[in-house]
Amino acid sequence: MKLKQYLGILTGALYGLLLRLFFDPSEDIEIFKYYSINSISFFWIVPIIISVIPLLIGRKEVLLSKWKTIVYPVLSQILFFIITLSQGIEDWLCILILAFPFILVAGLVGLLITPLLKKKYHNKLYSIIFLPLIFSPIESIIPNNTKTYDVESSIIIEKTKSEVWANLIEVPEILEDEYQKGFFNYIGVPRPIKSEIKTVNGKEYRIGYFSDDLELYESISNINYLENVSFDIHINDSKLRNTPTDHHILKSDYFTFQNIKYELIHLSENKTKLILSCKYSINSKMNIYANFWAEQIIGDFEERLLSSLKYKLED
Repeated sequence: MKLKQYLGILTGALYGLLLRLFFDPSEDIEIFKYYSINSISFFWIVPIIISVIPLLIGRKEVLLSKWKTIVYPVLSQILFFIITLSQGIEDWLCILILAFPFILVAGLVGLLITPLLKKKYHNKLYSIIFLPLIFSPIESIIPNNTKTYDVESSIIIEKTKSEVWANLIEVPEILEDEYQKGFFNYIGVPRPIKSEIKTVNGKEYRIGYFSDDLELYESISNINYLENVSFDIHINDSKLRNTPTDHHILKSDYFTFQNIKYELIHLSENKTKLILSCKYSINSKMNIYANFWAEQIIGDFEERLLSSLKYKLED
């Protein structure tokens, strides 16, 4: 029956939604401290079960078709993404980060679990819906691995060191036509607008203004005139967006900005190499995967900012 097949797709997606809400509750309740969406349980075990549910419910109608055993789990994952995105539970950047493990698992489940279901082990497999709830508290006992990373980008600007330096501590406003938007900007990563030195509540900050009303508060940690300048980022003082990305990354204990640094190298009378680097730490059990996305996003941001500065200074 076709209705039963489609019900399996919907049930898998709703199961994912339920676990998504359970692993990131709005209330600070003691029991939920053992559950986190930034965990192996959520990233790898939950998508397995979302993928298995359409096969369990659809059973014969699905198992007799090889393409359905692969496509239906994927459809269940996609429906889960659509629901969480439409309800504001996730945004496009979060979906992108989730997509690789979720879709990969969906495809593998169809190939690996189908033989078990055909051997009539399906009744026993229903119990796996509780697996994330059991495994996550066990996972929480294992300490996270904290590691520091650094992403560096550079560009050559046809200006003297003093001319470049004059535009670093307080970056002049970058207009729309001076900034080349990229893929990450279109899915929610804000673009830089300007930075300025301001005194707020008796403290001097370098405030970086971004699109979507994001404001990052920074302080100068080290300065060597015409050579380099470093800034510490104060996330707790910054004005963040009310988005899933800012909540799960910038406000979390899993990702921490250490500092950003500009360095100038004299190449010739009117040619300067400008280097921008960002140091950050990741505290998780999936540092390799988390850092892959951090490198892509931060590296893209640095390159576009440097290109905008070059365009503005050389124009």
